[in-house]
Amino acid sequence: MNKEKLKKIFTSIFATYCALVVSFYFLAGDQIRYRQSRSEIQMLNPNQSTEEIVAGRTVIQNFVNLVDRLKSVSFKITTFYRTNVGTLHVEVSSGTKLLMKKDIDISKLEEGEVITLESDKYITGLTGKLVTLTFTSTSDKNEGIAILTNGSVARGSYIDNGEHISGNICFSTTGQEYIFTGQWYWYIVGGFGIMLVAILYVSYKCFINKKKNYLIIAINVIDRYQFLIHQLVLRDFKTKYKRSVLGVLWSFLNPLLTMTIQYFVFSNFFKSDIANYPVYLLTGVISYSFFSEATSMCLTSISHNDRLITKVYVPKYIFPLSRTISSSINLIISIIPLLLVVLLTGLTLKQSAILSLFFFLCLIIFVLGFGMILATLMVFFRDIQFLWSVISMIWMYATPIFYPASIISPKYSFIQTFNPLYQCIKNIRICLIDGISPEPRAYAYTFAMAFFWLLLGSLIFKKEQDKFTLYL
Repeated sequence: MNKEKLKKIFTSIFATYCALVVSFYFLAGDQIRYRQSRSEIQMLNPNQSTEEIVAGRTVIQNFVNLVDRLKSVSFKITTFYRTNVGTLHVEVSSGTKLLMKKDIDISKLEEGEVITLESDKYITGLTGKLVTLTFTSTSDKNEGIAILTNGSVARGSYIDNGEHISGNICFSTTGQEYIFTGQWYWYIVGGFGIMLVAILYVSYKCFINKKKNYLIIAINVIDRYQFLIHQLVLRDFKTKYKRSVLGVLWSFLNPLLTMTIQYFVFSNFFKSDIANYPVYLLTGVISYSFFSEATSMCLTSISHNDRLITKVYVPKYIFPLSRTISSSINLIISIIPLLLVVLLTGLTLKQSAILSLFFFLCLIIFVLGFGMILATLMVFFRDIQFLWSVISMIWMYATPIFYPASIISPKYSFIQTFNPLYQCIKNIRICLIDGISPEPRAYAYTFAMAFFWLLLGSLIFKKEQDKFTLYL
């Protein structure tokens, strides 16, 4: 490999990085900048009410708003179990600024109804400021409603006709809070871009000065052995479908058939608990199928290539790499029936669906790292192939593939937190089913977890690879 070729490779790497960060910003939309506020006020359980609100009576509730972008304010009323007459006028204000208002026909209200005032746009600039909720009415006596309150929770007071009453009106707020990474996105990606340029520059200088550099070594190996990698992938692909009538079509049919069987078996139990269950199920099926197939192939990638490894020098990590690539091709084919099921179930594909490719990539990275660990263990402990079939089955049932994650006991929820397979599946489902982008921390956490397994697998594989020929 010469200098000009290396320059082109490094330029392509940086250009790809720039294209990805710009595309991600626009594809992720508001989800990268805002999330549901954790400072929303939750509605109290009522145990009292205000006096009947009639003409000339004013009820006021003051509260400090902690929501960055206020969207709505809700409250609960009582009709005294009768039909009333008049109009309830409600205002939400801050100082002299009117934020929201609503006129409500009292005759149409039902007992215990929750009424919501919602702004057309998110209201900003109110964080930490005093907000006032004001109620007035045109009703005559015995024809008006009242606002439900809670007098047992010491959270301040409300004002009824100028008199401070202990307790609080039962109201709630909704809105969004700013996400740090979203607000500073361009500074963060700019910083990583500078780091990337620095790494590429240092690597280029190492290449010019003929110094050891792991990035240059990796690029050299891929460039030098790309024909061998291509042949190994092609061999695995042909071997899998050898003498098969349908051939590669099985990569298309297998997840559909598996999903169909599991759908009829489990839909009666979980269909009502999970939105768009067919897509939910198929996402889990194709992700786990890839995980199971790729790890099983990586497991034997060294031991089944013993003749080649012991006779010719070849970088040994090429074998688990080629196995992962061949399984990844099957994964790409399996995504086609997933998209078909999405369309057939009436689910609208939104731009966030493209972001699911990131989590599929994280799944591939995780499998490659984990596969290298399995390949290493297989050389020294041949019983691992039988043990892995049991472990992978346990892994399947421990991952919410056909059941909702909500049924898992909170004391065992930490298992899913550290389960890379579930983290990838969960975020793919968010992109496809919910039609939104996960929060920025979901991308960082999933990638960090996948990269951790790749790094761990690489270190274990590199440390033990010189001993492989003694055990093959």
